[in-house]
Amino acid sequence: MKNFYRWAIAGLIAAQLPLFTAKPSVAQPATGFECRTTDGVHFTVALGQNGRASDPIVVWTSDAFSQAGYPPARRCQEVTTRLNNLLEDNNNSLSGLYLTVGRVNSQSVVCTVNGTRSGCNTTNVLFTLSGPNSRNPEEVLYSLSSRTSGTSIQESGGIPYVNLEQLVNQHF
Repeated sequence: MKNFYRWAIAGLIAAQLPLFTAKPSVAQPATGFECRTTDGVHFTVALGQNGRASDPIVVWTSDAFSQAGYPPARRCQEVTTRLNNLLEDNNNSLSGLYLTVGRVNSQSVVCTVNGTRSGCNTTNVLFTLSGPNSRNPEEVLYSLSSRTSGTSIQESGGIPYVNLEQLVNQHF
């Protein structure tokens, strides 16, 4: 009978162990994106279910496209709209979505894809890169992912991919 009680107590303790060791999740699903401005600097943030804004995901400082009618404020608004459309088109979830880089119309771009075997095309461009970023677009992804801990870069066929859901959640 003693062995029965020992096993019963051990079973109860083992069943409760995950409750004591589990860390609370800080990630929250993004419910949308917003372009904000502070001290004249434009940046894109994600909005969580509780209305809380994330840290900036993309900061828009380059004037490289201003002559073509795309100053930082307009780029911020347009990319934020693209992210909101992407979220809506994916059933209000970022699950299964990735950022990658490629060339579209002879320009280096960051785009969104729904798997690590997809590439950039005219329908999934998030934003165009300029200057040094256009010569080394992979560094843009490394920069986006290295600002937060826990966001990793996957490679498929030599092309880098960043899990968009993970990237956004790490900014909260």
